[in-house]
Amino acid sequence: MVKFEVVQGRKGPYDRLVKVWAYGEVFSFSDLLFLLQHYFDSEDSYYPVSKGFKGRAMLLMAIIEVYTGIPLSRVLKNYKLERKTRKTVVIENLKNEANSISEKPLEKLHEVLVDS
Repeated sequence: MVKFEVVQGRKGPYDRLVKVWAYGEVFSFSDLLFLLQHYFDSEDSYYPVSKGFKGRAMLLMAIIEVYTGIPLSRVLKNYKLERKTRKTVVIENLKNEANSISEKPLEKLHEVLVDS
């Protein structure tokens, strides 16, 4: 199950954040487009073109730079999107092998806390 939660952001009244919760599900193109729609709308609300900002165009420019082969680290630096600490863990498992000892992913906290 993939769950998307749209919540109020910190930048302003129309800023939205999208939280993604997933349990081993494939992230589809429709999921990606859903996220992009909310990010574009949020950028337009906080950086409106009517006030001289680029709005969603800035995000699109960053996406196009990644598309054209500019290294992600450089794009993040150019758009001041670098973080001091990484919040996500990326696991590349291209052989489709299990990443854990168990056969199924952990779904409940009590499964982790057994015998503790």
